[in-house]
Parts: sequence; structure tokens; C-alpha cells
Amino acid sequence: MKLQSVQALRGIAALLVVLYHARALELAALVRSGSSEAALIGGFFASGFAGVDLFFVISGFIMVWVTQDLRPGPIASADFLFARVTRVYPVWWVAAALGLLYMVLSGGVALIDSSGVAIKPGTPEYQYLVKSFLLIPQADYPVLLIGWTLIHEIYFYLVFALLLLLPRRFLPFALLGWGALIVGASLLGLSLPIAQNVLTLVVHPMTMEFIFGAAVGLMVTSGMFWRTGLITLLSMLWLVAAMCLQGVPSPYTLQWGRVLEIGLPCAGLIYGMASLNDQGRLAWLIPAVAGAVAAVLINQLFGLDPASPVEARRGAVILAVIIGGVTMLIVLWTGWLLGQARPGWLLATTAVWRGLLGMFAHLGNWSYSIYLFHLFALGILQRLMARTEVTSPLAPIFRLGAPGILDNLLFVTAGTAAAIAAGWVGYMIAEQPAQAAFGWLRQRIFRTRTV
Repeated sequence: MKLQSVQALRGIAALLVVLYHARALELAALVRSGSSEAALIGGFFASGFAGVDLFFVISGFIMVWVTQDLRPGPIASADFLFARVTRVYPVWWVAAALGLLYMVLSGGVALIDSSGVAIKPGTPEYQYLVKSFLLIPQADYPVLLIGWTLIHEIYFYLVFALLLLLPRRFLPFALLGWGALIVGASLLGLSLPIAQNVLTLVVHPMTMEFIFGAAVGLMVTSGMFWRTGLITLLSMLWLVAAMCLQGVPSPYTLQWGRVLEIGLPCAGLIYGMASLNDQGRLAWLIPAVAGAVAAVLINQLFGLDPASPVEARRGAVILAVIIGGVTMLIVLWTGWLLGQARPGWLLATTAVWRGLLGMFAHLGNWSYSIYLFHLFALGILQRLMARTEVTSPLAPIFRLGAPGILDNLLFVTAGTAAAIAAGWVGYMIAEQPAQAAFGWLRQRIFRTRTV
């Protein structure tokens, strides 16, 4: 059974990454045009990379959730690993092939970041491509930048498959030992911001986010529910505050900084939302979302970015969190009053909220394809807009980097829509058929339910 609330979080995580890369492309266009304008979206959205952290925590949670009824042993382990590997690789190969096509057309350079900066890989091309397609860690980014996160995912799956050989009662202790290994390796200075080989992958702090998610999965599947509504509200504010406070990247923020400041509130949010889903109390999401939106809007009004002075960012975040918290209380109080005086009015809004949750859950269904193909959609749109002549009367609208806000607004809105459309197309023509084919094969091999 899929938890609709967690699936909706997947959709939100994908949108965060899309907006993060849209902002990076927008900034690159402004730099190329010599403009001193700020990007249209900053602050909270400048930390849209947190969508990756949210994906990692969700991944850990889902691994525990979908295996809760499996009998531990070699068959369950092989079954699980087959399901996860065939879920990741086929669609990745399609996306990586598109990245390879770009590499060929551009004369042997690989698109390595969202700003369009391209470099020639430092390793021999055949070795680079083999490692890219097989998601093996290496010094260079994969042929498609975002593949670095899938390298971590495959590692998670391999270790968790081994843990499935143990009786379920030992899983909490195994996760604790796994986490202790990572902490110890960091204390010994073995970790690096980017996993460049097997050792730095094994000891990378971001693995802790997967462990957080798995721990949350154990709590939810065990029925350990405590103050789930309150935890959802606090975790939402914590996550918004952490994203708004992020500064420029550093070795700390690329490792333990994002794990502690972003991974932990993501874990709290997933615990709260999954528990509320299981308890049939998803109405708590209304004040949570209202408070988060209010906090983000207030923070955006300050026009800050990660390079802004930390004092300014801190002051903006404090005000945003206060207003977000007050908004949550107002929505809660209003809901209680309507429940007492006009319950019919309250019930009449149910269809609207369910529709919104369902919409984001649909995005969650497409989230993997959105994640893999959104850079192509954004890149194509950026190139199309760059073809507008500087002297054209349409330049303020259609040339990204032109003075004014209209071009930025068009790129962000059209780019987000194009990224979602690309994800839907990828889901329909690559992801869904692959799932059906390998699901059928898995049934024949293991004769068990789909993970």
C-alpha cells in the first residue's frame, strides 16, 4: 500500500530540485548578459537541493515500509535487490544515454552542472562511461550530473539487502551499527564532500539520511505514534528555517551540515505525515502547509540569497518562522471553531484538500522521471530563449537575462511546467513500461508481491 502523504512529499522533493536548477540557469544567464539583477527566486528556493535530502530520507523509510511483511533470508534479500535495481537502472540508462548524446554533440565534454558549465572527464572516456552507466563512484560526476545521487541510492540498496538476511528484530541494531561506522569514519577524517571512490561512498555522512528514514519506518510500522500532528508542524517550520538559513556551500554544509540541519527535519516530517496518514488524521497537513507557505513568502520578501550576511538571513528566518507558527495556530483555531459551529462548511472543503494531495501524489508517481529528465527540459527552454535577439522588442519577455522580471518569470513558470511534462513523458514511455516488464519477470522468478 502506498502512503499518499509520502508520495506527495516525493512530488514536492522533485519540484524543489527543479526550482533549484531553474534558479541556477537563471543566474547563469544573468551573469552572461552582464546583468546585476538578482534571481527571481532566492532564499528558500536557493536551497532546493534539499529535495535530494528529502528523497534520501523517503528512500530509507520506503525500504522498511515495503519489506515489513517479508520473511528475512536470501530469497527476500535477492527479491528486494532485484526490485530496486530494476527500478533504478532502466530509466537511468535512458537519461544517461541522452547525456551521452550531448557529450558526443559537444565534442567530448559532459554537462556536469545546472549552469551549463561543461568539462572533459579526467578519466579515459570508456572507463568514465562504464562507471557512469553502472553508477560506480568515480572522481568525475556521471555523464548526467544528478546520477551522483543514484550512486548513493544503489549503495543503500546493497547494504539494506544484506540487512534483510538478518531476523527483523536485529534491524534496529544493524542500523545503529551502520550509523556508528559513519560517525567514526568522519571523526577519523575519512569522508569527503563528494564520494569519489568506494571508501568515501561507504563513509559519506549523507548515508545517515537513509538511516534516519529507515528508523522512522521502524517506528511507523511498529505503531509508535506520539504527538504526530505537533511533530509535523514543528518539522515543517524547522525544514523551512533550515533551507532559508543555508549559506554558500562548504565542506560542512555538503556533509554533516545538510544531514543535521535538513535531514533531521525531513525525518521528522516523514514520521509525522506517514503517521497521520496511517491514523486517518491528514487534516493536520492544512495548518502545516499554510504555515510553511506563509514562512516562505515572508522570507522571500527580504530578497536574500546564500551569499547574504548571516545576520540578515538569521533575522529574516526568525520573523518568517514566527509568522509561519502564528499562521498555523490561526488555521488550527479556525478549524476548531468551524468544527464546533459549522461542521458542514468544514466538510465541504474536504474534496479540495484531497484533490490537492492527490495532485502532488501524482507528481510523486512521476518524481523519478521528473528528477532524471528535468535538466533537459530546462536546458532546451534556456537555449530557445537565448535565441531571441537582444534588440528585439520581445527581448524583455523572451530573452533570459534581459532587464526586468518578465523573462525570469516566464523561464521559471514555463521551465517548471516543461520539467513536469518531461517527467510525465519519461514515466509513460520509459519508467512505467520498465516497471511492468520487470515486475512481470520478478513475479516469475520470486513469485512474490512487488516492492
